[in-house]
Amino acid sequence: MAEPIYLGLVFVICLIAVYFLRLKCLYLLFIDAFVQNTALPFMYTSLGASRGLVASLLVSKEVILVILFIWCLYVWESKVRRPWPKPVVVFFLFTCYCTVRIGFAFAGGDDPSQCFRKLRLASLPLLFLIVAVTAACTEPEFARKFLRQMTYLLCVLSFVGVLMWLLPPSDFWVRHANMTTYGIDIRGDEPYEYEEDTGVRHTAVGREAFSILAPFRAFGTFGDPLAMGFGLSSPLLLLTFVYRHKNWVTGALLGILAVGLFATFDRSAWIFVFVASLFIMFRRRNYKWLLGLALVPIVALLTVAPLAEFAKYETEDLSWNHTGSSTHAEGIVWLYKSGFTDPKNILGSGMGEDPDVNHESGYGWLLEHFGLAAYFLWMWFLVAMYRHLKLRDSGQWQIPLLSEAMIIGTFVVMHFSYYPFSFIGWIPIWYIFGLSVAEPLTVVSTLRTPQKSSAGQTQRLLPESGIV
Repeated sequence: MAEPIYLGLVFVICLIAVYFLRLKCLYLLFIDAFVQNTALPFMYTSLGASRGLVASLLVSKEVILVILFIWCLYVWESKVRRPWPKPVVVFFLFTCYCTVRIGFAFAGGDDPSQCFRKLRLASLPLLFLIVAVTAACTEPEFARKFLRQMTYLLCVLSFVGVLMWLLPPSDFWVRHANMTTYGIDIRGDEPYEYEEDTGVRHTAVGREAFSILAPFRAFGTFGDPLAMGFGLSSPLLLLTFVYRHKNWVTGALLGILAVGLFATFDRSAWIFVFVASLFIMFRRRNYKWLLGLALVPIVALLTVAPLAEFAKYETEDLSWNHTGSSTHAEGIVWLYKSGFTDPKNILGSGMGEDPDVNHESGYGWLLEHFGLAAYFLWMWFLVAMYRHLKLRDSGQWQIPLLSEAMIIGTFVVMHFSYYPFSFIGWIPIWYIFGLSVAEPLTVVSTLRTPQKSSAGQTQRLLPESGIV
């Protein structure tokens, strides 16, 4: 529990930071989110920081985001004065419905802590999307500069994450940065989410097929391999398809990101990158590269025994008649077999941790907790985003095309879990979504500005690298 004095101090500092830094607070927000899950356990375990202080610092990123969101609403109404893009409006409806559903669940006696957690998960993506859209519309040069800097920051964190994966001994975390104690005492997580003997999250335990490499999956400063996996997905795609410098530096950065992403053993992040890459190659008509990339997983599964064993675990019990949902594949079967027809999922079963069966599917999560309306609103958002970007992609700036690919990837990985609603791993992706949604608005307003040559305007639309 956060002590009022510490919480008040964090709020005042965040308020002052947003007042003076405005959109530059995105730097604080990203760095705070990316290092918090290892820095705070270290403070709590090794430095003896009090529970009140650590708990107050834990919510600092949410405080910054909420204050920045309110400021962006003011800027939009006072300076931009345009209707919000349709995808933002649709996502606003989705968030409003989820909020109302959580309110009814709370009034019906559901656990308040679970209601608050679901409210946080459902609302934070909209807040960040609005901040990103406002940044791209009001300060496009800063928005693109920040995107490049975020890319290189994540490359550095990938390198740090690989070192943290290989170098520390197996008892390092339980002795110096015990995430188990921190998670249970400060975050209020359930004990089953952690490994008490090793002091890490349950998701960080090493994959058995690759136990020869390291006892853990790589989680770096993110504190969780799932957050690290998706956090590294966006810079990997950006360096591959947007910032295409043909030099050894870009190759080295791509190598670091690829190793970091592989070391997380996050299958969903792998699939996300794979699907997005296939889509971009198809749209660019690079059919040779598309065929080569499509063959990579087939060859890898046939030649690398641990990878084949890794994949077999998810599919060996797959059956249309299977009633459980212990794996992602079985959760997908449940979704399309009975998830949409179960009467309990019309309005959802409430905000409990495990209403009936904890299905390994993000769509199943929406149905179980929020009902069919949430599912249809979410699908409407994805379709609206794709159409918005598809109809306005000029080809001069590759971010809209990348976002279209990420929308397809989002649709696919939501079959595995509710990853898009996680804060840390997905804020780079939501930022790119916001930047791409605002791009047509920025282009139109620029072209309407009189007494400016179209050549100069086109030049400003290019990234500083000059390569699209």
